[in-house]
Amino acid sequence: MKRDSITLRIVLSIFVIGLLIIPLTMIQSLISERESYRDEVVKEINKSWAAKQVVAGPILTIINNKWVENEEGKKYLTQNNYHLLPENLKYETELIPETRYRGIYEVTLYEANIRISGYFDFDKTKMVKYEELLLNSVENYLSFSISDLKGIQGNLAFNWNNEKKEVNPGLKTKELFRNGFTTEAAINKNDKKYYFDVTVKLKGSENLEFIPLGKTTEVSMRSNWNNPSFTGNFLPSSREVNADGFTAKWNINHFNREYPQEWHNNKYELYPSSFGVKLLVPVDEYQKAMRTSKYGIMIILLTFVSFFMIEIFSKKVLHPIQYLLIGFSLVIFYSILLSLSEYLLFQYSYLSASLLVVSLISLYTSSIYGNYKLGMLIGAFLILFYGFMYIILQLQDYSLLLGNIALFIVLATVMYLTRKINWYDVLSSKNNLEQK
Repeated sequence: MKRDSITLRIVLSIFVIGLLIIPLTMIQSLISERESYRDEVVKEINKSWAAKQVVAGPILTIINNKWVENEEGKKYLTQNNYHLLPENLKYETELIPETRYRGIYEVTLYEANIRISGYFDFDKTKMVKYEELLLNSVENYLSFSISDLKGIQGNLAFNWNNEKKEVNPGLKTKELFRNGFTTEAAINKNDKKYYFDVTVKLKGSENLEFIPLGKTTEVSMRSNWNNPSFTGNFLPSSREVNADGFTAKWNINHFNREYPQEWHNNKYELYPSSFGVKLLVPVDEYQKAMRTSKYGIMIILLTFVSFFMIEIFSKKVLHPIQYLLIGFSLVIFYSILLSLSEYLLFQYSYLSASLLVVSLISLYTSSIYGNYKLGMLIGAFLILFYGFMYIILQLQDYSLLLGNIALFIVLATVMYLTRKINWYDVLSSKNNLEQK
């Protein structure tokens, strides 16, 4: 088999494509490395500011001591921790986003003004009689969840039935929440309904979530952030998102969760029922660069097919080294895209990188063929390929469908253009192409 036979050239082209997978994989590793570095920077800023916040409360705990007599007539003291959830609970939230920078990286943080209000109703308790709770009660307190306490700004003014109560950082038990604060709760036999109200000014990052502890829980939130992602166990019952920001409301009742309205000497996982909002960063350049690189082999293959078709019809061929140089040009596109996207918007980075690569390959093709029309033709093909790839990136939900349609069209085009070629003659070593 002679060195310029079509069969040999096909084998060499496949070998070149295999070689190009190595630098393409290295670029994908570089993208992942840069993304990991960005994530570390984000974690550092979040750590010094405040992490994502999960807000919940209050839960009323009544510690009840009672003497119990066993079968032998001996008495011993037992302690029961009764936990009661609010009859009604409201979280009214104003979310104020803030953007911070470290080097080339952008991090979205927030401040939140949260008013927590509602009431407990002892007429609705079913586990134990109210009078019995009061008779043997030794301590009553309320627990709130704030997942990252360093996010609390200023003093907390807590109102309990129109009486101001002092708030203490930390929890008395980890059975309910992981982090938070507590306050004493005075109860007496004359009142069975107790209202509470507290306003929390809170710093956090990425997520702000709530736990639906009320028999009915109402959450209202407004913000000037216009790209929210509603997360967690419940979606808003109503929401409005526009260029000026968003508003959202949730209405949840106790049948929607997996823990009761009251319990004692037991433990329930409350956090899985959390819900809220994530301040979604509109463009993640690293994810887009990674998705683009995954189409690298397809672009290389389509480009090589284009050159192969030119060889068939023009009887002029490229050396495998020239194929390799063109392939490296196609691969370096992703490295240029990655470096530019750290400073520019993705669409401008993509446009700049593709224009550089298309111009380079077009000029190179014109030079080695000695024909500027062939260079323009290859340039037109590359513009078509990169343009179509960009469309696929924008239509993520339809990328698989569109990609298959494109490959089908390319295959159909190649079959149509080569339908009258006698491949036995073309592939034979007797019919050699002109070596440039």
